[in-house]
Amino acid sequence: MQTLTVTPNEAGQRLDKLLGKYLNHAGKGFLYKMMRKKNITLNGKKCDGSERLLEGDAIQLYFSDETIETFSGPVAGMPGDAAERQEKGRPVFGGSAYSGRKKLDIIYEDGHILVVNKPSGMLSQKARDGDISLNEYILNYLIDSGGLPISQLRTFKPSVCNRLDRNTSGLVVAGKSLVGSR
Repeated sequence: MQTLTVTPNEAGQRLDKLLGKYLNHAGKGFLYKMMRKKNITLNGKKCDGSERLLEGDAIQLYFSDETIETFSGPVAGMPGDAAERQEKGRPVFGGSAYSGRKKLDIIYEDGHILVVNKPSGMLSQKARDGDISLNEYILNYLIDSGGLPISQLRTFKPSVCNRLDRNTSGLVVAGKSLVGSR
């Protein structure tokens, strides 16, 4: 059995949506069947998936560790070796192109938002898989500074709230939490 505790960034969404992110290789039919059979419970009670989650709710998964590992494969956009890359001091997102760039010019930061001065020539978001954008810089910054545990990237991924063209410099706001992303 494994228990998931709902974090502030996961609160407010439906249970079935969170389960779909956490067990991203399991079909929705499988998840609903497991809820009907009480193999997935919310706060120790039977659930149907439509419940809105609150911070601190406990989701119990009555599966073997192998089953959970099988159904919770790598997250799209997140390197499979993210924890290993972080341990070795390498950027979690991006490759060698990331390391050659300058540091972020952070104008303002609080618990929910980050305001960054985007330099000219940098993408706000990826256009292709191999691109390194401001979004990757922000994710690496949050992970390196301890503001975002890698484990939370499965269910919530901070992102920019506005975009600027590649050749335009200026302020970009990024949501660090679900509240800041709205």
